[in-house]
Amino acid sequence: CRDRRQLVIDYTKQKYGEANVAQIGTFGTLKARAAIRDVGRALAVPLPRVDEICKMVPDTLGIKLAKAIEENPDLQDAYDKDPQAQELLDIAMKLEGLARSAGTHAAGVVVADEPLDNLLPLQTITGKTDVITQWDGPHVEEAGLLKMDFLGLRNLTILDKAVEDVRKHRNIDIDPVKLPLDDEETYALLQRGETKGVFQLESGGMRDLLTKMRPDNFLDIIATSALYRPGPLEGGMVMDYVNVKHGRQEIAEIHPIVDEVLEETYGVMVYQEQVMRILNRVGGIELPAAYRCIKAISKKKLKIIADFREQYIAGAKTQGLDEKVAINLFELIEKFAGYGFNKSHSTAYGAVSYQTAYLKAHYQQEFMAALLSCGMESSERISEHVDDTRRMGIEVIPPDVNKSDVEFSVDGEKVVFGMGAIKGVGEQALAEIVKAREEGGTFMDIFDLTERVDPKALTKGVLETLIKAGALDSFGPNREQHMTVVERAVQAAAAKFRDLQRGQMNLFGGDNAADEPEEVSSTIPDADDWTHTQKLAGEKETFGFYLTSHPLTQFGDRLTRYTTHTNLQLGDLENNTEIIIGGMIASIKKAATKKPSRNGHSRYANFDLEDSSGIVRCIMWPEDYARQGEKVTSENICIIKGKVDRRGREPNVIVNQLWTVEEAEKQFTTMLAIRFQRGMHTEADMQRTRDLLQRYPGKTSVVVVVDSVDEEKPDGRLRYTLSTPADMRVSCGPELRRELTDMLGDNYFAFHSDQRKPASAPR
Repeated sequence: CRDRRQLVIDYTKQKYGEANVAQIGTFGTLKARAAIRDVGRALAVPLPRVDEICKMVPDTLGIKLAKAIEENPDLQDAYDKDPQAQELLDIAMKLEGLARSAGTHAAGVVVADEPLDNLLPLQTITGKTDVITQWDGPHVEEAGLLKMDFLGLRNLTILDKAVEDVRKHRNIDIDPVKLPLDDEETYALLQRGETKGVFQLESGGMRDLLTKMRPDNFLDIIATSALYRPGPLEGGMVMDYVNVKHGRQEIAEIHPIVDEVLEETYGVMVYQEQVMRILNRVGGIELPAAYRCIKAISKKKLKIIADFREQYIAGAKTQGLDEKVAINLFELIEKFAGYGFNKSHSTAYGAVSYQTAYLKAHYQQEFMAALLSCGMESSERISEHVDDTRRMGIEVIPPDVNKSDVEFSVDGEKVVFGMGAIKGVGEQALAEIVKAREEGGTFMDIFDLTERVDPKALTKGVLETLIKAGALDSFGPNREQHMTVVERAVQAAAAKFRDLQRGQMNLFGGDNAADEPEEVSSTIPDADDWTHTQKLAGEKETFGFYLTSHPLTQFGDRLTRYTTHTNLQLGDLENNTEIIIGGMIASIKKAATKKPSRNGHSRYANFDLEDSSGIVRCIMWPEDYARQGEKVTSENICIIKGKVDRRGREPNVIVNQLWTVEEAEKQFTTMLAIRFQRGMHTEADMQRTRDLLQRYPGKTSVVVVVDSVDEEKPDGRLRYTLSTPADMRVSCGPELRRELTDMLGDNYFAFHSDQRKPASAPR
């Protein structure tokens, strides 16, 4: 369990002696950007200039400054033309790679039979009391000392938190070890591939394997961990297992002894233990030697393999096997032994996988709250799991100082957003807020909040972040109103705490928390609330993602109308398939090719394009980037035409054309449909609409639909569809859309595109 890892280290110290145990030290080295920042600080280079130079360094993992200058023309230009930048970069290149800081290894612990200070140098890190080694892991091992890895497994913490939440909210005690291993709902969840957050089973490839395998017993779960690795996947062993399991393929008969050993895995060599048993039972090789044999096979140690081969064949002959059969069996072992996975490990993994799947199947709210609480350090992980929670039909309540805890929690059938996932707010401040609420009840308003929480924890910056996150919305006043009184609320609270520390009381009764608060309307001035866009920007800043909505929402209909595929569908397409997709640009990385294009262009861009179904990586090569690179800006919503690139594990898109939504509206709209309704519109409305259309001449045809009443059948309805003359063709764009909306309303016109099946007339 990640949260209780320290208990294991403390136990080790108690058992073997505190002086005999220490965590292993690590050394942080100066990477490219860090070297620039440190040198810039020493040379007193203005911070904005340092930031500018740092942003020129490509995002390539582990890139050196010399390579960065070579790859980025802007950085090369700065180096060549700016003496200050040249001096900064020259010194930074000399310092690059040097040790900058000491830290503690995430897992490594060294244990000895005597005090460690007799064997190696030790140290403490400023601000911490833990003793760590001055040598890193490899040097500790080279010295012959015992190095152990104490890994804190996040999924065990998820299990622990989920079990505790079930006990708290449902009064049910669960012992994960005693769960029934034949639970139908758990296997149904696995067969559907709904395993986000389930240990070892949450990757896309693993979910695909589960839907094909359709596990219905615990042995299948054990096998998945062993099978889903490069060797078995590339060797065809996975589909052999699946096809035999479902009766689509006959089990391979090799030899009675071998067939018996491989029976549980449908004739496929999956585990190291199976290979060892075959070597032992067929070739007479002792089990310890059999283990050395499979290790030699996996590491391709040919001399050792040859020795075991002779021993195996000789042993097989003594059991009456024909030499040719024995040789064929050993060749089979050589082929598959390198793929074998330790069954005991796979069983342990499978147990945790089953336990997490069981909790997700039966106690969804508690499991998802625990899963989210254990991923708060990653906004990407939180965003993914929030989406998964909503797909399960569970409402996620946004953060609220009167409902939220530091971690994610359960409220009936809902999950409450944990305030610990808000960026820029320390855990101490949040703990103080929760403590004050538990001791004194819900907060009445922003002033009540600041007065009851220690101002050293609830600073102005923290309060502003909470407002941006919407955590004060339940008080009533809008976010702009709260922002206008932040300064006053913080100052008043600080003054009150100073008075309390001096032992003073104010004129009206001092620190009595039960005093009625002032009316909000008398203390908070009126102000217009933030726009939807401003609120979403606040969410992006404080969460790292959009929680309550998404900027794409208002463009959803148009993106669907103009595109041929969603990002999710790209995974099913062949290489070089032409597609049109739409979404929002993010994670832009600009670079340059080594050789310019035929027109002398070398700059290109990689970027993510996000739509409602997922994210795809796009690349715009120099020629296209030279024509339309100015549109590649962060959070720009656009339509892209390009081709699918399947050369990597995940599909990418090579961009040939990029349009803004407004440009796409003009490019793809093939018909404008306008609907008039008798009793709702007059002849004057029709005339004004005609005059409006004539102000936007273009190439798009206009169709007019008139809904009327059948005078012979009062309950009947008649619809007339009228084509307009060629001189009524229009140019569709945001201005025309805006004026039609003002004149007729959104429901009485529609821009149609032939990218998809044309929609019916607007209703």
